Amino acid sequence: MKILVIDDSEFDRRMIVSAMKAVCENLTCVELSGGMSAVETMCEERPSLTILDIRMPGISGWEVLDEIKAEKALRGSKVVIMSGTSSETDVQRAATSGAHGFYTKPNTRTDYGVVASDLKASFLNAAA
Repeated sequence: MKILVIDDSEFDRRMIVSAMKAVCENLTCVELSGGMSAVETMCEERPSLTILDIRMPGISGWEVLDEIKAEKALRGSKVVIMSGTSSETDVQRAATSGAHGFYTKPNTRTDYGVVASDLKASFLNAAA
């Protein structure tokens, strides 16, 4: 099983990857620090789940999500937004843009574990 984590914060990527590996055996994690090559990477790697930050310099997560949804080969891809903000506008935009879920970035290691468990149950158990 493979996930792709796209986030400009190395700390957040490390926390997400660590939490996901703690709840998923044999998980391969691919990390990107920005959205520039996200579609290309997804086409090559074929992740079971992509976790995408929305506020990144250069290409935003919203733009990345639009590119993913426009790519025929990726239309069935599971993409969840994980953002440092949890505005109702962002949550609604995620739903209308085709994201499969929206998570606010946790504040503690324990909370990252809770999110990872939810992501596994919601998106990865079916992919296994």
